[in-house]
Amino acid sequence: MDTPEQPQLYLITPPELELSSFPDQLARVLDAHDVACVRLALSTRDEDRVMRAADALRGVTDARDIALVIADHTLLAERLGLDGVHLSDAARSVRHARKTLGDDAIVGSFCNGSRHDGMAAGEAGADYISFGPVNASLLDDGT
Repeated sequence: MDTPEQPQLYLITPPELELSSFPDQLARVLDAHDVACVRLALSTRDEDRVMRAADALRGVTDARDIALVIADHTLLAERLGLDGVHLSDAARSVRHARKTLGDDAIVGSFCNGSRHDGMAAGEAGADYISFGPVNASLLDDGT
């Protein structure tokens, strides 16, 4: 009899991180908990900073066989050899990301509170869909 899959943790990096200390902090967390995936979600759009952070975190996640995805940078995910991308535009970029990254890549989609967008993202090939506020809003404090 197959054991049903159990939920796993999906971690999101802080929007700003210090590369001299964060990889070691992340390693300690990954060693202590069963984590399926880490999302690099920096607030900067500076590609050099994002690439340096991705390189540093990839060493930590690869050593533990944990997926590393990047927020909203399909081309950087491909160029850096990351495990996938997390898209914040609902279903709009899912097909492009799937075509660019291939069938083995992780493609996730944030659909805010829209069931319709979630269904469309799933039909377009997203591996996972996330919903809800993840930052402070009128509906929630973001925690």
